[in-house]
Amino acid sequence: MGKELVNYEELLAGMAVQTATLERPSGSTISTRAGVLSYNGQPCPGNKLECIIIASVHSNTLYEGRFDPNNLSSPICFAYSESGQNMAPHPASAKPQSESCDTCPNNQWGSDPDGGRGKACKNGRVLALIPANTTPDAVPTAEIAILRPPVTSVKNYQQHVQTVAAMYNRPPLGVITEVGTVPDVKSQYKVTFTEKGPLDISMIKPILDKIPAALETCQKIYEANKESAPASDKAKKF
Repeated sequence: MGKELVNYEELLAGMAVQTATLERPSGSTISTRAGVLSYNGQPCPGNKLECIIIASVHSNTLYEGRFDPNNLSSPICFAYSESGQNMAPHPASAKPQSESCDTCPNNQWGSDPDGGRGKACKNGRVLALIPANTTPDAVPTAEIAILRPPVTSVKNYQQHVQTVAAMYNRPPLGVITEVGTVPDVKSQYKVTFTEKGPLDISMIKPILDKIPAALETCQKIYEANKESAPASDKAKKF
């Protein structure tokens, strides 16, 4: 019976890996379009949302054509990295632009087709969030929501990380964060991040266990567009 039990445990472990691969979490979306904070299409009360940022990744995305809010398309080239170092086009990119993001012409300052000093390729962040009121026993099954702050708000997130580290000696996953939006003259609006206090230590272990699933959810695999934009079209700007 002992040997049979071990064999069953090995069988179940293999099935767990296979099932987890097939049932990859898709995650919900936190939208900030037009400066309105919404979750799955529903506006957040007071345009604010208290959450726990359990993971984040750097993202580079390059689009063809101009941005059309009524006809959203996938980037033709995209890349992810937890650290932001050694980024390269994802194997699933429809039209990889370079072997390395560092050397890609579209990732250089001044490459924005609309002029100015910006880049054609947008360097952003993808954040994985769970509700601030999640209890330790509910963390494993808590839904992961994805927030992609506008490029103009990345500095706000960077400052938030620095503030949390200085105040609590913790990363963002160790505190409650209030996400909001404020008007901005140049970019219409910006996303804000405000620390609202440290998490109870009982939350840390289950959150750490959830990081792999959160990171996978952050790194969305885009499907190729059904119809590619004409080659003469320039990369669009968000």
